[in-house]
Amino acid sequence: MQKKLIAAAVAGLIAVPALAQSNVTISGRFAAGWESYKLSGGGNTGHDAESRVSDQSSRIIFNVVEDLGGGLKAWGQLDARFAQDLGGSVGGTPAAGGKAASATCAAVPCSNAAPLNGWAAGNTGMGLMSNWGKFTIGRWDVHYTETAKLEATRAGSLQSIISMALFSQIAYDPTAAAGGAVTTMGKGTRTDNLLMWDSPNWNGFTARIGYSTGQAGNEGNTNRAVGNPGGGRMWTGALRYDNGPWTTGISYWNNNSESRVTGAARLDARSTRAWVGYKFGMGLKVGFAWDGSKLDDSANGAVGAANAGSARRHVWMIPVSYAFGPHAVYFNYAKAGGLSGSNVAPGFGGGTGANQWMAGYDYAFSKRTSAGVYYTKLNNGSRAAYDVLGLGANGGTPTTRGEDARQWYFGLAHNF
Repeated sequence: MQKKLIAAAVAGLIAVPALAQSNVTISGRFAAGWESYKLSGGGNTGHDAESRVSDQSSRIIFNVVEDLGGGLKAWGQLDARFAQDLGGSVGGTPAAGGKAASATCAAVPCSNAAPLNGWAAGNTGMGLMSNWGKFTIGRWDVHYTETAKLEATRAGSLQSIISMALFSQIAYDPTAAAGGAVTTMGKGTRTDNLLMWDSPNWNGFTARIGYSTGQAGNEGNTNRAVGNPGGGRMWTGALRYDNGPWTTGISYWNNNSESRVTGAARLDARSTRAWVGYKFGMGLKVGFAWDGSKLDDSANGAVGAANAGSARRHVWMIPVSYAFGPHAVYFNYAKAGGLSGSNVAPGFGGGTGANQWMAGYDYAFSKRTSAGVYYTKLNNGSRAAYDVLGLGANGGTPTTRGEDARQWYFGLAHNF
């Protein structure tokens, strides 16, 4: 990504004296394309493919750094997401004439999202940094994006990133007619109310520790109702090694919802993932990743007892890519095992697995501009209802139990 450094004169132009001695960097990405999305199977009818133009998390990023002396620096980042297909920014109320966005789509980086009135929808925060690392206060992607670098494409859709879909999802109740709610570990978007430390690079090793007082709408708060509504919190940790041709690491996510004060279920979530990748000299990259996740409602007592119990699943993924000259080809396959745990009724564990695969090609016109074509297919078991990232929540129809999804995507991307 090419970044353009704006001199301190910009601070004078926008009449903000506080920035007079700060360096401001602007970067970003334009990404959009045409897609065809289709559901099939599951005993449902009306599976005609939907064709649409979609934005793929386009953004403009402002970074500010001020040297405080003695090796200490203050920094801030504002990551503004916008929807090229419909206009507007992502992160609020639909603008007039735009598609209505579901609550889920507003919470994840959906493709083709409605034009929304918001500003800092992406990784946004501020803090201090020195040779001891970087401290962040804000909202940031943690855990669920750790393996995305193994399968990254240059111009693909968000749905072509399997580690943000099947690899991070877990269905809770396979007895439900629709296959049960699907939860994405790491929330599937930025973690709110976050305090985070990123280590310096120690000969290829980096670490991250993060703590959140709770997601938006689930923060700890004072409440006179029965229970402990202030008990919500999350923490995450990651250790990585990136040096030469090798990349490997492990990441952990631990989220406790607030203790419930009504009958609505609030699930605690645990997820551990590990990965390894190797890049050969001729442009070939291969990787392997594994994730074990668990949802647990049993600790919350008799309130909402209909869902009390736990469910867990394991999933693995093998991404492969090959780059030659301006060309690159991609293939990725992931398989999720069936559910187990006390919330899985006898006889309902079968058919709760799924698999997803992606194949693609792209061409780099320059270091900044690429175009490509990608195919993604998700196959659900007879009692599974996994979904590709964002599409089911965004104007398209979400999968139901036993239903499969596929996407053709022709995309163009420019980084600056």
